[in-house]
Amino acid sequence: MKGTLIILALMFGTTGILAQSQKSRQETYLQVGVKAGAAYSTITDLAKTLVSESYYTGYTFTNKGSMSFAGSLYINYKLQESISAFYAELSYARLGNSLHYSDNRELEYDLESRYDFLNIEFYYKAYILEGLSLATGPRIGFNLTPGGLYYTSNGEALYGPDIRIQQQMRDVIKGRTNFALGISLGYELANGLSLDARYYFGMNDVIETEINNFHFIENRNMSRTIQVTIGYAIPYNLKFF
Repeated sequence: MKGTLIILALMFGTTGILAQSQKSRQETYLQVGVKAGAAYSTITDLAKTLVSESYYTGYTFTNKGSMSFAGSLYINYKLQESISAFYAELSYARLGNSLHYSDNRELEYDLESRYDFLNIEFYYKAYILEGLSLATGPRIGFNLTPGGLYYTSNGEALYGPDIRIQQQMRDVIKGRTNFALGISLGYELANGLSLDARYYFGMNDVIETEINNFHFIENRNMSRTIQVTIGYAIPYNLKFF
């Protein structure tokens, strides 16, 4: 009788372990997907880098952001019996800015920044409703085109060819690695399609200004980006043995 009870206890214990294992297999899955869309970005305080208020007056700057393509590959690891998911992404995006200068000597020029970035991103996601998620995490962007400045003006007759001034600017103003905090609002459909809207708040100076004869100053130039993408994910059930 005692041996029978021991055998039954072992059977129930084994059944419980197998059931828990099966539950774990059902409660976790991994998504692999792609995203593509558009980004609007700006770089703050570029005007102060080019012309400090203490240098001279009689000029105006007009600052505009820049639209660009954004795309990524990602993985999303979700616990089905939890609101939590962990998300990682390898993405491409351009950080851009358009600055127009004019002064009382009738000089006008445009300076465009076009910095291409390869980004690594990590997020914690919380599914607040079915399919609807909030996420936040860091983005580390490696600048692929640190010399991505483009200069055009109406002053070639007085100051020389624009291409020469452009190269001189590229020698002293260089793009840097970008560290940003991302905040995301996303919605996922059962068929694998998703929509994602993000805001990136730059945490570091993305422009390095070297010693120069232009009177450009070292300044804290931060990135700001709004991004909207459409994605498609393929889910893979994870099984642990």
